[in-house]
Amino acid sequence: MRISLTFELSGKTQEMPLNYQYPVSSWIYKVLENADESFSKKLHEEGYKLENGKTFKLFTFSRLKFPKHTWKIIPKTGKMKVWARKAFLIISFQVPAQVEKFVAGLFTDQNVFLGDKNSGLRMKVQNIEVLPNDYFDAEVKGDKSVTLKIQSQTGIVLGLETEDKKYEQYVNPMHEKYKDLFLKNLTDKCNAAGVTSFEPTELEFKVLNIAPKTVMQTVKAGTSSETKVRAYNYEFELTAPKQVIEVGLNAGFGSMNSLGFGFCGVKNGE
Repeated sequence: MRISLTFELSGKTQEMPLNYQYPVSSWIYKVLENADESFSKKLHEEGYKLENGKTFKLFTFSRLKFPKHTWKIIPKTGKMKVWARKAFLIISFQVPAQVEKFVAGLFTDQNVFLGDKNSGLRMKVQNIEVLPNDYFDAEVKGDKSVTLKIQSQTGIVLGLETEDKKYEQYVNPMHEKYKDLFLKNLTDKCNAAGVTSFEPTELEFKVLNIAPKTVMQTVKAGTSSETKVRAYNYEFELTAPKQVIEVGLNAGFGSMNSLGFGFCGVKNGE
């Protein structure tokens, strides 16, 4: 499911960090926690587990958007000045159909602060819309395999374990092992979500850009836990059963989705 949030701002000039993905993620967890502690604990601490102990937090979100000419980046400060009256965000969840209305309702009238100890943006949720799942043509039913062109709207992150197995190195989509990493991540995510009625051999993935665009994002900027993340924006073609593609679109492709990476959209009319 995807919910579109419209925020109301005062229109007065405010500043917020350019690296706002972690504050958005923290706010989403806070909303879930305040409404249902058990649901938030499962998502935040346990996630969706595989038998090997690997976990996935099955949600992601878009960039925060403002109307034209209502914001400005100040490169030297690493901040953005905003004087908009409206802001827009899409949050995407892989959750059972029976809790979709419950999850959407949690965000009603929420007050939001997105920022750090030095600056931030204050706003309030004004409107919530559950977006229709119109990724597929009407004739595509059940688990039928389809081929779609998909464009990343926030950078996609994948890591390759180093030889000493101490950490994962961020991988360029042109890397020879990228396809296997991408499909393994998607397969694991499906297994964690309980979508298992397919074979990995049914999946095909192809990067359609010669030179994917690098996106650098700093997580927990200005703290002792600061981490610089290298992600990539690109268009790709994915062949898979309908339910598998839905998991990727709902939960995000690649890793670190709960920090806003891997949010993608289907390219229509192609």
